[in-house]
Amino acid sequence: MKKLVLAALLLAGSYITPAEAQKSAQKEKRAQVMLLGTFHFSHRNLDVIKTEKEDQLDVMTPESQQDIQKITGKLAKFTPTKIAIETFPEEQAKVDSLYQAYLDGRYELKADEIDQLAFRLAKQLGHKRVYCINAWGDLDTFVKPGAKNFDVRDYKKERLEKFWTYMQAKTKERGKIDDAIYNQKGTLYQVLLKYNNPENIRRKHENYFRDAFQYEEQEYDYTGVDWYNASWFSRNLRIFRNIQRITESPDDRILVIYGAGHLATIQQAVDSSPTHKLVSAYKLLK
Repeated sequence: MKKLVLAALLLAGSYITPAEAQKSAQKEKRAQVMLLGTFHFSHRNLDVIKTEKEDQLDVMTPESQQDIQKITGKLAKFTPTKIAIETFPEEQAKVDSLYQAYLDGRYELKADEIDQLAFRLAKQLGHKRVYCINAWGDLDTFVKPGAKNFDVRDYKKERLEKFWTYMQAKTKERGKIDDAIYNQKGTLYQVLLKYNNPENIRRKHENYFRDAFQYEEQEYDYTGVDWYNASWFSRNLRIFRNIQRITESPDDRILVIYGAGHLATIQQAVDSSPTHKLVSAYKLLK
């Protein structure tokens, strides 16, 4: 008898009312973030690995334009409440002006992933703006105080130039090995599907821990580590901080359109966040 009474009391103590269950579910709800990795449609070629003109995919051809409609159509199924782009917050007013001009029929979309993907989809969904979330890393230890350009501190110039030469050579060497990941062969849809393949994202990310990361000017220093920490990992964490800044509600669904090389680090930040949930763009595109 005592055992039955005890069991009843335990059941009564563990009972959760519908109101409490709903409150708990709301508390646990997280804003959804989908990361779409791209190449730069305008082929700015500002990265170490360049795409030769004959290998550049033209996003303005009829075939590519059809693919863009297909891609934005699939992305629309995510029903994003916000679309974020690889542009600095300081340029938000300029982007707002261009987007409004596009809505008003006063601006013709250019060969750029922001125009072709973000602006198109934002208009389709009735958004009032797209959000600028780009950032540089914490380069203060390398750059002269107050420098507007990458003006390296005098006592670090020679050391950094040696590392930079080594890093560029190794990056180009690795680029040739990983050509299947980086190239733009195929249709636009096929290329973006390849760029967002989880295995390719992982393989791209591996390269940030290879030769240049392990570079030591002298034994047991952290030359390569310090550079990547300041320039790359810090940058991507700051980008994620900007995603946090534009998140207003756990009901937000944020589509981030970004250079594919950034995906792995930002994905890890989103996946580790107690207020965000990562959603796969690859599964949606497939």
